[in-house]
Amino acid sequence: MEDKALISPLNANGLSEETPVVLVVDDDKGSLMMAEAALDSAGYRVVQASDGLIAVEQFKQHKPDLIIMDAIMPNMDGYEAIAEIRSTEAGAHVPILMITGLDDLDSITRAYDEGATDFLTKPINFFVLPHRVQYMLRSNATADELRKSQAKLDDAQRIARLGNWEWNVKSDVMVWSREFARVLGFNENSRQGSWSQFLEKVSENHRFLMNQAVQHSIEEATEFSYEFAITGADSREKIIRIESEPRKNDTGECTCMLGTVQDITEYTNAQKQIHDLAYYDLVTGLPNRAQLYENLAYALKVSDRLHSQFALLFLDLDHFKNVNDTLGHDAGDDLLRQVSDRLASVLRESDVMSAPSKDAGTKHTVARIGGDEFVVLLPNVTKAVDIAKVAERIGVTVSAPYTIHDVDVAITTTIGISLYPLDGRDAETLMKHADVAMYHAKENGRNGFQFYSKSIHDHALARFSMERELRSAIKNNELALMYQPKIALATGAAVGVEALLRWNHPERGAIPPDEFLPVAEETGLIVVLGQWVLKESAYQMQQWIEQGLGAFSVAVNCSPAQFTRGNIISDISHALEYSGLDPKLLEIELTENLFLNNIDKGIEILKSMKQLGVQIAVDDFGTGFSSLSYLKRLPADKLKIDQSFVKDLHVDKGDSAIVAAIVTLSQNLGLKVIAEGVENQQQMDILRGFNCNEVQGYHVCYPLTADEFAEWLSDQNTHFIDKVSGF
Repeated sequence: MEDKALISPLNANGLSEETPVVLVVDDDKGSLMMAEAALDSAGYRVVQASDGLIAVEQFKQHKPDLIIMDAIMPNMDGYEAIAEIRSTEAGAHVPILMITGLDDLDSITRAYDEGATDFLTKPINFFVLPHRVQYMLRSNATADELRKSQAKLDDAQRIARLGNWEWNVKSDVMVWSREFARVLGFNENSRQGSWSQFLEKVSENHRFLMNQAVQHSIEEATEFSYEFAITGADSREKIIRIESEPRKNDTGECTCMLGTVQDITEYTNAQKQIHDLAYYDLVTGLPNRAQLYENLAYALKVSDRLHSQFALLFLDLDHFKNVNDTLGHDAGDDLLRQVSDRLASVLRESDVMSAPSKDAGTKHTVARIGGDEFVVLLPNVTKAVDIAKVAERIGVTVSAPYTIHDVDVAITTTIGISLYPLDGRDAETLMKHADVAMYHAKENGRNGFQFYSKSIHDHALARFSMERELRSAIKNNELALMYQPKIALATGAAVGVEALLRWNHPERGAIPPDEFLPVAEETGLIVVLGQWVLKESAYQMQQWIEQGLGAFSVAVNCSPAQFTRGNIISDISHALEYSGLDPKLLEIELTENLFLNNIDKGIEILKSMKQLGVQIAVDDFGTGFSSLSYLKRLPADKLKIDQSFVKDLHVDKGDSAIVAAIVTLSQNLGLKVIAEGVENQQQMDILRGFNCNEVQGYHVCYPLTADEFAEWLSDQNTHFIDKVSGF
């Protein structure tokens, strides 16, 4: 009884409380009876079978907890029976004890190959058999628990989209779980591969950086974490997070990496949705008030650090309520979306808003802050006129017709503008002042813009108006040329003229060049103006020659912008071809500023000019910063002494010394010298004493029209030689 109690399956031995069923298969009836007696006395329920065929049927019917299988039997031997049982789902893990001969090693090997759990050699010790069965059942119960745990782990990993992996760094063998294969798109039955096979699943734009991260982790034996993208079987992008930690040997070297991968696509999308709800407007998709204030805070920090400016444009749609009341809120939302698209396109396409540099702060922002109100943040602005251009373009773009639900809708916008730091140093103040400016603009008739600062507003409008009117003047031929004579001091004879651009506004009259030329420089209109001046002046000089007035040079002052924004060599060539003028009679005047940034490039351009045959004069000489250092390298013909030195020549010894030095230097370099701004006889006499070659200025003659110059040239001997006595 003690032995029976010792092995009773009802005791706390790890077995089920239910009576275990043992299937005994043997064609020897005596062996069957002995086995049944031993097992029955130990508390097991025994089912018998005399061959493999019957054993399979008995297994299907009784689902035994353990099978004792003889090897050699009629009809179907034990090996075939094991194979048949193992092929069923219920028989995949049932423990099978194979009975073989004592020295039949081939049978033992074959038994294991077919799926036997263990073997027992004949003759059988039936007293020990129940103990053997007990421990096999206990081992199987433990294996079942492990399988259940693994199944639960697989389920948990599947639910969490989390897979695990292990990578042997030395052998490059990588083993992984079923969920790892599922997450990465490998065959689910695949359980191992290499690191390079894994990397092939990673999108190309993440692959290099992730491989760098893991290599660094191996070298430093540290943990690493990375998020990357893959393309799933449905062609959709999935976001995967990989995490790992190293396993080190006794020397601290990383020999293995253990880690997990997790599909975080849904989490990432959820986070994005949460972020979008918090920072984006649901109707238009534009940034909302919260994101605008974050961008404003960042712009304030950057602008304060860099001492730069930015602008806030506060927009309100005029009479938007009428659309909602007439067509409904859905139509209103549709209109808001179309307006937001237009606002974004204005800033993308604007030629006055270039992309900011890395140090210039945040990029421009278009935000909807509620109702029909929008705010535009323009970072890193320098000129009010540029902001005015953006506001003007926004107004024009927004006011273009809309089609809402098959109905044509017209709407305009009113804009208020505040500037940092002039109009406020914090977000709230800037927003309030932009709002105030917007209401002032509404009071002035809507469909326009208004700066918070009146002086800035007036200045911006003036510059904006100047640019617009200058474009119109070019188109309507309101510009004209005047010609100021240059005479040789030695003879008093006219040796040339300088072409001077003038603008006679139909309403405002003559506009000084120092007002409109800077605008032309800033806007690039100077390129078009320069082309016209070159052609017109060269053509006029050729006309004077054909009229018999003599051959002398015409000087044209060219702006540095004509070199940087246009093609000055081509412009000169076209002017000469158009007019038929001898190239040596065309004199190009250039200021020193052209050479300050890149002297080598400037010299190359001048050499190209000289190849055309024209003369080159350096204008405003002496006012630059590096005149003497590059003068000897310039392929120039003349120097023009700036009028600031000539003005006080007769009363200032310093100016007199400078002019004398310039003349001497020029003569030593083989250059002619022209003094401009000569206004009295004393200046003329001093310059003659310095052996200056040519002069021009009001004392010689005021700028003249083409006809006036022809008349002046005809009688200069009778009216001018007396004035400059001593010739």
